[in-house]
Amino acid sequence: MEISGVNSDQVNSGQVIADQIRVDQRQENDLSLLPAVEPAAIEPIINYVDSLNLALGGDLSKLKQAAAAECACLDISSRLASLFTNASLRGQGYKLVKVLINSDGPDQKVFDVVINRSALTKIEKNGGQQQIWSGSEISNQFVVAKRDGVWQLIQIR
Repeated sequence: MEISGVNSDQVNSGQVIADQIRVDQRQENDLSLLPAVEPAAIEPIINYVDSLNLALGGDLSKLKQAAAAECACLDISSRLASLFTNASLRGQGYKLVKVLINSDGPDQKVFDVVINRSALTKIEKNGGQQQIWSGSEISNQFVVAKRDGVWQLIQIR
C-alpha cells in the first residue's frame, strides 16, 4: 500500500506521526489523513490491505498472518486458494483510501475504513477465458485489539 514514502516498519517503530500521513498519494485533492492514534494500532489495517494485494498474486502466506485466527476476514484466503487452482487474477488490487477513528479505547479501537478495489480480470488456466470483475469502493469497520502488547485485527464488519 502506498502511504507517501512510509512503510509498516516505520509505523511500527513509531517513526511516523500518524495524523501527518497522506493515505492517498495519487489523488492530490484527497485530504484524507490517518487518525491521530497510536501508530501501531493502525498497522494491522495496513498489513491486511498489503496482504490482500499479495494474495491477488497468489501469495496467501501473509494474508493468513494478517489478523487474529478467529477473524472471519481470513476466510477470503480459502476462497482465493480455491480460485487459484483453476485461474489467476490480474489488476491493480486494493488501495487504502481513508481511515477514521470510530471508537478509541485503550485496548480496542474501531476504525471506519474505505478501500478501493480496482477492476480485476479472472483468467482461466485452461483455455485463457477472461472475466472482468468491476472495481468497487468498500466501506467497513475494522476492529483492532491489543493482545499481549501487540495490536491485532480481530474483526471486520
